[in-house]
Amino acid sequence: MLIETFILDGVDVGTSASMMLDSIAAAARPAQSFLRGRWYGAASPEAQGVGIRRPSGEPLAAIPTVRRGIGPFAVNEVPGCYWPYRSFPVAEETSEAELQEMLRHKQVRRQLGRIWRMGPVYGDDAGARRLIEAAEGAEWTVLRRSLGTCFELDLAALRADGPWPRPSTLRKNRWRENRLAADFGPIDYRFRTGADWTQEDRDAMAAIEANSWLAGLPAGGDTKFQAGQSRRVWERLVDDPVLANMLFCSLLTIGGIPAAFTFGLEVGKVRYTIANNYDERFARHGPGKLLLYKDFERAAERGVERISWGSGDAGYKSEMGAQPGPEILDLLFVRSRLLGSLLRPIWSGLR
Repeated sequence: MLIETFILDGVDVGTSASMMLDSIAAAARPAQSFLRGRWYGAASPEAQGVGIRRPSGEPLAAIPTVRRGIGPFAVNEVPGCYWPYRSFPVAEETSEAELQEMLRHKQVRRQLGRIWRMGPVYGDDAGARRLIEAAEGAEWTVLRRSLGTCFELDLAALRADGPWPRPSTLRKNRWRENRLAADFGPIDYRFRTGADWTQEDRDAMAAIEANSWLAGLPAGGDTKFQAGQSRRVWERLVDDPVLANMLFCSLLTIGGIPAAFTFGLEVGKVRYTIANNYDERFARHGPGKLLLYKDFERAAERGVERISWGSGDAGYKSEMGAQPGPEILDLLFVRSRLLGSLLRPIWSGLR
């Protein structure tokens, strides 16, 4: 036998399960280094799951899960703080044979259930690619549905091609700043990590959301910083100093009024934008774009090479140089070819 299994029983901060996830994330590829215990525990402290280690005690991989309803199904699914990053940590040196044995193991199958979900997740996610290959080799049926395409800004390529932002863009942005300052008052940019992120910053971001286009949507749309569960998730996340240093936010105020923000997670040389928004009162002169250009320029100077920008809003993203990137996938793992065949049209047809 190549592996032993262990059970994850609650992933809240300080638990043995959370510390085990931290250990695996530290041994994973750099792109997975944020998949720590607090990444799951901040959103779903009740999460359970299963993992594997070598007989020597070295942890290799773990799959946290929570029980959720998806359309007509109730299945175990991988949780997380933000929907496109519902992956699991796997140590870089874990072999294909070890992953296959994991997915064949009776205890793992019992813990995951006959049907379980990982996603939404990006198609280039290292954990997802390895898991799909191992699952198919271990006789699981993998059902895929596409949820769109992630846009990406290749900062390294743009800067290699000449000055970026272009001089003409910088001139236009200075004109916008002058107009906004003349109409509303002094402009100020603030840049934070989760380590120095304050309640005042989060209140400012909530105020921007309240005065944005989201305010006109039913139930306020997908806000991140209004009072409630979503805001508490991010406040809990920064209890982990490693994750706190990966988190970033940038704020633009005009005449002392919060006008725009951008927020996300920086992992190595990739910056994942989770949310960006602006106050509609300042919309005429594009405060959101002003802040994004400042944020991206500063990130590039610090060595960030790529902005992963999520799906939707292709117009302004393309205008700033973004291109379509990886597909966003929702994956269902089914422990039966017959059941997989029955579920395939239902799964692919869900909206």
